[in-house]
Amino acid sequence: MKTTLTTLIVVVILSVSYSVRQYMGFIDLSPQVVHDLHANEQSKFIKLGGLQQGINLHYRDEGLNPVTHPDAPVLVLLHGIMASLHTWDGWVDTLKDDFRIIRVDIPGFGLTGPYADGIYNIKRSMDMIDQLTNELNISSFSLAGNSMGGFISWSFAANYPEKVERLVLLDAAGYAFKKPLLLGLLSTPILKDSLSYITPKFIVSQTLSEVYGDSSKVTDTTIDRYHQLMLREGNRVAVVDVLMSISNIDSSSIKGLKVPTLVQWGEQDKWIPLAHAEKFVNDIEGAKLITYPGVGHVPMEEIPVQTAKDAKLFLMSVIDEEVEVKPLAITPVVL
Repeated sequence: MKTTLTTLIVVVILSVSYSVRQYMGFIDLSPQVVHDLHANEQSKFIKLGGLQQGINLHYRDEGLNPVTHPDAPVLVLLHGIMASLHTWDGWVDTLKDDFRIIRVDIPGFGLTGPYADGIYNIKRSMDMIDQLTNELNISSFSLAGNSMGGFISWSFAANYPEKVERLVLLDAAGYAFKKPLLLGLLSTPILKDSLSYITPKFIVSQTLSEVYGDSSKVTDTTIDRYHQLMLREGNRVAVVDVLMSISNIDSSSIKGLKVPTLVQWGEQDKWIPLAHAEKFVNDIEGAKLITYPGVGHVPMEEIPVQTAKDAKLFLMSVIDEEVEVKPLAITPVVL
């Protein structure tokens, strides 16, 4: 009996110790652990070559089935930094009866994991989208991206105009801006290196509260998912490397975009200024704009139904047809 009690005590101590270390981010989670936690029956993996170094890309192909609906419009979704394809759950639920939807975990994030050489750049990101759509026999599609995913989206549209039918930019990176506190801190040598060894769950919680306009919408489930995917082996180092790669964005090709574009923006975005929404609209000929009062940096996650419906109206409308937009009043921002 004494031996059994001692064993039980040891097991409890070890369990508590592991939980504490995971909470504080002192450990990495194996690819298999995060797969078991966050993959589902829709999850697929594909090995890509060339610039992708054989990376095993996690994606989901949902909505209208290409076999039964060969002419279904295709929508590709790209998430932002520190996020994953799960950020689009609400959009998929709302749009799955109207589109074939492809969403991916961009290399360095989610279940895809990092590049072996740790090198991230826009050329590689665009090549990833090009390879994936070629492998899926998709010749043209609409593209929607948030934050970093928005940067990849407009860059892809500028370089592969024959493949992009329409473009939706949600609080997209595209112009120089002052980094928010967390991203600024991650740029400093000490914190940049320490992120690989400690990533407390409360930091993830605080970050999500910052990117939501209404922090009460941030659930424990959401916090757990973001934290667990961050702890996936290699992802924490990748976050810093990706951040460095997008520190100096060349915005020059934005003005050359000819793709019908909708800009969606949370008016309470604390990461990328609301003024950038107007910059996109001014620089992209014919671009439409919808802003959302009280909403932060990830409107597709914070108010998925409304943003998805607005996007659907734009994506399914005749090109010359007017899309209802909301008036925007912006205080000029000096960068």
